[in-house]
Amino acid sequence: MNLSDVLSPEKIRLRVAVPDKPALLDYLVDIVDHSGDLFDRDAVRRAVREREERLSTGIGHGIALPHAKTDAVRTTTAAVVTCAQPIDYDALDGKPVDIAILILGRTADVRSHLQLLGKLSRLISTDSQREAFRQALLDASSPEQVYAFFCQLNENFYGTQ
Repeated sequence: MNLSDVLSPEKIRLRVAVPDKPALLDYLVDIVDHSGDLFDRDAVRRAVREREERLSTGIGHGIALPHAKTDAVRTTTAAVVTCAQPIDYDALDGKPVDIAILILGRTADVRSHLQLLGKLSRLISTDSQREAFRQALLDASSPEQVYAFFCQLNENFYGTQ
């Protein structure tokens, strides 16, 4: 499974003005809720926040990968937000976040959930890959451009899996 399989331009927002981490997490969940991928928005919000309380998903270098497994989602899904201004996220490197990619999966589908997180981690595993990834998302002029970028990444790194 690739991120482009569970993402669409409708679930991508650019340069969003959010004041803090809780607002960013709620915004991401609302995007997925508006897409029709959720059974219960409040249950998903709780699952995302509970996961975040265990350990910050701010992986560093301005990127956060909030995620949760819950049966309040219809299927594995994702949303992407770039922030108008970096926000404090309690990231592991202590730096603010300006890119957040939410991944939600069903409790029983651990494989897809971990597969997506693993692929994203590999896409940004080196300094040069991470900087190219960050710049492509931050410089994008439309959600369609971000989606096309993810499709191209999947093709370049993983073929047509």
